[in-house]
Amino acid sequence: MSDIKVAEVKTDTIKNQAGTIYNFVKQAVSNKITESSVSGDTRPSGNGTYTDTGLSQTITPSSASSKILILTCGLFYMRRIEEVRFRFLRDSTAIMTMPGYSETSDGFFTMPAPSGHLDSPNTTSAVTYKLQFYAQNNYTSLRFNYGGTAGLGEASMTLLEIAG
Repeated sequence: MSDIKVAEVKTDTIKNQAGTIYNFVKQAVSNKITESSVSGDTRPSGNGTYTDTGLSQTITPSSASSKILILTCGLFYMRRIEEVRFRFLRDSTAIMTMPGYSETSDGFFTMPAPSGHLDSPNTTSAVTYKLQFYAQNNYTSLRFNYGGTAGLGEASMTLLEIAG
């Protein structure tokens, strides 16, 4: 017989010191896109504009004090030595912008999509989050969610409402 003891904790609620019930995660929404949802060869026009990746998700916070945790999963494929940028939008407002840089002159270089940001939308109205990318002028190739000949490209966005 093993001397390993298993502890099990069950609870219906968690309360703070004042006795108020506290729910940490209020809700979670998620979506997944496949390569067929996003062009397998998404190329910016070369004029330095942001392009949608296809990752977008809407959530309606239950409280104005709630925070929204944005989690994404996906890959960018790029060629050449060029500057790229990524940003999260809440509706039409950029809430976080991140730089990136491709460091290869032959073949493709992969870079994971930015994977997390905690936002404070301060509303109980529906808000839509999305991920965009930007490439500087004369960028030869930038692809998101590209699955190659196997067609395995998948990407996802999950939003968690965290009690504020």
